[in-house]
Amino acid sequence: MKRRIFLVVLAFGIGFGLSGDSRAAEIVFSDGFETGTIDLSRWNPQVYSPFDGATLVTESGGGPVRSGEFALRIKLAATDELDPGGKHRSELRPRPDPTELAYHAPYGVAHIYTFSLYLPADWQPDAPEIVAQWHGKTDRDAEGNEIEPRRSPPLALRLTYLEDSANPGNYVPAWNIVGHWDATSITPEDQATVETLTILEPTDASGDLGTWVDWRFDVTWDFEPEGEGRVRVLKGGVEVASYEGPNAFNDDEGPNSKIGIYKWNWPNDQSEVELRIAYYDDVRIISEQNSIPALGGGGVGALVFSLATLGLALAPRQWKFAPLRPLPCPPRRGQPRNQLHPRAS
Repeated sequence: MKRRIFLVVLAFGIGFGLSGDSRAAEIVFSDGFETGTIDLSRWNPQVYSPFDGATLVTESGGGPVRSGEFALRIKLAATDELDPGGKHRSELRPRPDPTELAYHAPYGVAHIYTFSLYLPADWQPDAPEIVAQWHGKTDRDAEGNEIEPRRSPPLALRLTYLEDSANPGNYVPAWNIVGHWDATSITPEDQATVETLTILEPTDASGDLGTWVDWRFDVTWDFEPEGEGRVRVLKGGVEVASYEGPNAFNDDEGPNSKIGIYKWNWPNDQSEVELRIAYYDDVRIISEQNSIPALGGGGVGALVFSLATLGLALAPRQWKFAPLRPLPCPPRRGQPRNQLHPRAS
């Protein structure tokens, strides 16, 4: 315990003390599933295969686990029941407050989202699909009715595919990070005011299969073109993407996060994939209570370090760091490419 207290003091000394800043970090959410259950008072499920869409695996039982004894297993099958919107999904939303459906991050406040993700070694490339996302909440009228259309997520970590340059006609899985934003107070039905962002171009993910990948998203949500919006993404402790600018919708509440798998327009006659399985562990949300300056300065590096260190020190388990055009499915030989609808929610 003394070691953890020392790390907290060190973090605040580096991040805040040198600059005289009194900003406070808050661990909003932390779960490594070490209770041996998926606590529904802390997770809001959007799972439509009630028996095995979201389960736990154990290290002692041979399942992939990032740390500790337990990890989350997400399963999505083409034969699963559809969600109310007619889509395939198995997702969980963190909710620190059990009376709320999800945690909606306030605008203009820096957040750090971390999680570990394991995709099986036999993961086959397919049309774009989401493995983690942050979603906006459409505005409602006084009776609680939606007054704007459902929209694609402000931020999404996706799996798509790339053609193997060394073997033309063969395809490999690829990471892809996409966002959407709209400063309009009420998004019109045709969504003509929605802008699309490509934060990470499709990047070969074949070397990340069959192993744990630690993801970290440093995000300040803002829908104003001249606001404080920014995104910084680290994979395995290494920065892979960054963006400064608007990254949210002009909603009454800020975005909420989800882990799990979401596939739209699936199954289809071009896809041979019928089952997806992914594993998640060490899910955390850390909030900084005041706005932070632009990314890139030494002060921000110290601040980010201090927030991350605070999360490590207090966590009950050790963290180990180890307009976009829609892509179709990888074509089968002799078949034309199909065109998929780009919207994802």
